[in-house]
Amino acid sequence: MSVPRIPGMTDEELMIYALREAQLILAAHIERGSRDPEETVTQLMDIIDREDVAAATGRLCLVYGLRPAK
Repeated sequence: MSVPRIPGMTDEELMIYALREAQLILAAHIERGSRDPEETVTQLMDIIDREDVAAATGRLCLVYGLRPAK
């Protein structure tokens, strides 16, 4: 599974896809007893640091009155 780029997807939907993908990566890391934590971090960053995911996070923080991380 990977976070899709679907036109018209809401910020909430995008965040659910991103969160689910991150959960799957962490589960695989734990279940396999991965010896390469750097690869796991890289995979997580590939999701979390995507431009559309970061933008959606910022917009949702504004909508819900949350303070984004600096």
